[in-house]
Amino acid sequence: MQTYEARAPGRICLLGDNADLIEKPALAAAISAFLTVQLTKRADRQVLLVGSDLGLRESFALDGPFPLDGRLKYLKAVHRRLAPHIGCGYEAVVSSQIPISAGLSSSTALCIGFIRALALAYGFALSAGEVAELSFIIEKDDLDIECGRMDQYAIAFGGVTYIQTGDQAGVEKLKVRSLPIVVADTREPHDTRELQKWLRRRIAQQEPLLLGSLARVVDIVEKGRVALVANDLPALGRLMSEQQIEENLMGTATERLREFCRVALEAGALGAKQMGAGGGGCMIALCPGRESPVQRALEAAGGQAWAFDIYE
Repeated sequence: MQTYEARAPGRICLLGDNADLIEKPALAAAISAFLTVQLTKRADRQVLLVGSDLGLRESFALDGPFPLDGRLKYLKAVHRRLAPHIGCGYEAVVSSQIPISAGLSSSTALCIGFIRALALAYGFALSAGEVAELSFIIEKDDLDIECGRMDQYAIAFGGVTYIQTGDQAGVEKLKVRSLPIVVADTREPHDTRELQKWLRRRIAQQEPLLLGSLARVVDIVEKGRVALVANDLPALGRLMSEQQIEENLMGTATERLREFCRVALEAGALGAKQMGAGGGGCMIALCPGRESPVQRALEAAGGQAWAFDIYE
């Protein structure tokens, strides 16, 4: 039987991490690392899900009940939402180049890649905006993931995007052809969900220090959009480092994140900042022409580093 293939890229946040918690814009980019779903229809009414990189397999009847649990829960949640469009069983095999738990939204890429594969195989059309919003609803409502809309819209639209993250979500794709960056995992464990809950509590309490920093980050995002439109990478790099100063003030940075940013700048990066909620995890460095030395320096500091460019 015919096999259908769909894929989705990972994403980075250039500026505006946590801005979607207050429904403000963020600047993001899809990167040149992909998750691929290969889907083959079956003659029966059984569904087989395979995570080839992780050695995971799970099966259930097309019309039968199943819990939204386990490491393949994103696939099961997508299936449940799109079940009315699915007329027969299938086997879906997932493989990924996107580092897991590295702040590159591999889970959202899984969600979006699977939505695209099912739409392709069963012949229903969804716009990029519909794919993004469906992924957001599945993650937030069905799986109870603490998230904004940045990840879903960045991955669904691709390229470099200026994203309005509120209920009236919107995306402006910026004409940026290349944006060489290095991502480094500090190997410092963190709990994104708990960090975001902590930030939401502080926002609800109207904490002046936090709100002041978030307001400055919103301004940094707007300046970053101008820099990207003008292809002014040195200015973008400076703004990334400015956001890191605000992260330090908000209390989301760690000594190790600050150290990795310092190492990247000393190796020639134009700018560096932590990525995501903070408290550990990953950072990114903008380093056109200096990808290799920056990557080596970050690995010498004890991290795991990858060089990426943007993906349209």
